[in-house]
Amino acid sequence: MSPSSESNIFIYADFDLEAVCRRASTLRQGISCTCDPGQRPASGSFNWAIFILFEDGIQWVFRSPHPRTFMPLDVGVKLLASEAATLRYLKAHSDIPVPEVYDYCASSDNDIKVPFILMSQAPGWPLSKVWVSAGSPLPNLDPSKKAKIMTQLGGITWKLSQLRLDQIGSLYDDDGAFKIEECLWRCYMLRERFLLEGQRGPFTTDADFYESLVSKFLEQAECLRLSHHCFVAPVPSRDDYQSDKQYRQAVDLWNDFVTVGNKIDSADNRLDYIVAGDALRDIVRKFELPTPNPGTFPLCHADLSVNNIYVDDDYNITCIIDWAFTSSVPESMLLSPPSLPQYGDKISPVLHTAFIDGFQAAIPESTEESTVRRYHESLKQGSFHWNLSRLLGLDSIGDYNLFAAVWQSTYGPEKDIGEFFSQQRRSPHYLRLYDEVRKEDRPLWKVERDEEDYFRNKVFKHTIAKKLTLISEWKAKYTADSPRRTRQDMFVASPNLWKWILRFMENWKEMLDADAEVKKRIP
Repeated sequence: MSPSSESNIFIYADFDLEAVCRRASTLRQGISCTCDPGQRPASGSFNWAIFILFEDGIQWVFRSPHPRTFMPLDVGVKLLASEAATLRYLKAHSDIPVPEVYDYCASSDNDIKVPFILMSQAPGWPLSKVWVSAGSPLPNLDPSKKAKIMTQLGGITWKLSQLRLDQIGSLYDDDGAFKIEECLWRCYMLRERFLLEGQRGPFTTDADFYESLVSKFLEQAECLRLSHHCFVAPVPSRDDYQSDKQYRQAVDLWNDFVTVGNKIDSADNRLDYIVAGDALRDIVRKFELPTPNPGTFPLCHADLSVNNIYVDDDYNITCIIDWAFTSSVPESMLLSPPSLPQYGDKISPVLHTAFIDGFQAAIPESTEESTVRRYHESLKQGSFHWNLSRLLGLDSIGDYNLFAAVWQSTYGPEKDIGEFFSQQRRSPHYLRLYDEVRKEDRPLWKVERDEEDYFRNKVFKHTIAKKLTLISEWKAKYTADSPRRTRQDMFVASPNLWKWILRFMENWKEMLDADAEVKKRIP
């Protein structure tokens, strides 16, 4: 069947729909199937999918990579091939509930004309229907049911911990045999990091893996776009505000602040991330991890979220989908708590405890006491490694907060972050580096032009953002002794700052309204 203007099914790619049905029918010994050409494909960030219905009521899923601008098709194809191999490995070596892969092709050189996976449909329904994000008007899931989910995820994590590979990397299919090749973990692929050259594994030690992640963090800080990442101005989080309105107003203030001076992609912001990256390198080199199984590494789902967890009506997990980006990892990373509802969201201490309880309950009674003790110690360090992995991958809206948590876990409160950054910024090494990075800053006239366009007819908001920038000393003043413009302090824009400014703006508006009322009454 060829594409037509009336067929929603071809919105993401031109492919041979009849060939899809033929292949599916052949795989089921000739049972006929249909695929509604009027269906609009389901779509995620990296793949689109359609559904195939057999005459006996069985339904399959046909998935293919998106030709996204932020993720080249060849990278998507590589992820697809590794995901297919990972799912087959999990089916062969565990009872973890995952979709079954019936067929796949990691190129467009086939009768269907696109790379694809043909797989079973996940039974049950996605947890995203009931586990909502903060601030949502929808009713949230009962805490006891959330705890039940977390306990089960703990048990599944135990099963993953028993799938040991001799290197850190992603799985591929080599003529029916599984092999480990380059690591496709999120930290290597997302936010344009696939463009960076250098080692992606496979790695033979935890230290090599973490060293590589720090290098990618630093390379992104130096030469890639930083998107919403402003180290000393974390994006406001919905959890910190009483209402959606207040949260949206705080985000608006944040946007105003980072627009003045093009803060995000400035040399000043990049230098902050470089200083943080070098500090993280020192921190990861201090690791002394009580690894229960030295020399081997467990598989880990790279993007566990409520969208990828399916449950039945009693909240028993029926399937876990979306195993793209999966890799074997250091044990410490596997044992960090899951992020729900989405990858960057930290769960509560109560749910973290439920996860740990589920993991420990799954450990067989025959396990040696020393091994159980090492697992227990690793699980206790889970929050630290959660913060570290999200920070290294820039998978957060609050990088400074993550860094502060990692820093304090390592050095305690006696070593002040602000003083450390101020000392580093003034050192000859970072002053030279600042001068190099600043060469890539946008010309001042372009920054001022964009700023003028952004704040057109928003004089009051522009004034507030400029005053706040001045107070923060984002650009330190020139002096005879220090001509460079590196900041000398550690100003951090916290939720309390945005709340204070919002109160000021409300009071100012009330004052103007009252003044206007008085003027109306004057004859």
